[in-house]
Amino acid sequence: MITLINKKDIIGINKEVGESGALQNPGSLDYSLSISQQKKSWLYELAYLSRSLLVDHAFRDGNKRTSLVVALLFIKDRGLIYDKDKLVKVIWQISKKNVSDINKLARMIKSAIDT
Repeated sequence: MITLINKKDIIGINKEVGESGALQNPGSLDYSLSISQQKKSWLYELAYLSRSLLVDHAFRDGNKRTSLVVALLFIKDRGLIYDKDKLVKVIWQISKKNVSDINKLARMIKSAIDT
């Protein structure tokens, strides 16, 4: 079953990874979550959420860890096989290089998933 993720879930994930859940850029997170209501593909939903967390820094702290957990939820929820080390590397690269192009983000994330 495909689970929809909401703002409360993502704040909870940020807390679970050891942070306070304090938002720094709530508008970016709200926008990325609104994409899911437009019925885009799950990969693009994840790309928008990743950009919100890794480039726009939705939270004060723990954005990379939160992004990893969100990505794992999306991937595992769909029963896909993935390379965890590559996924971690992709998240780090997106963050370090401030990749904001959604198509590029989607391709980078997809590169860690065996299809």
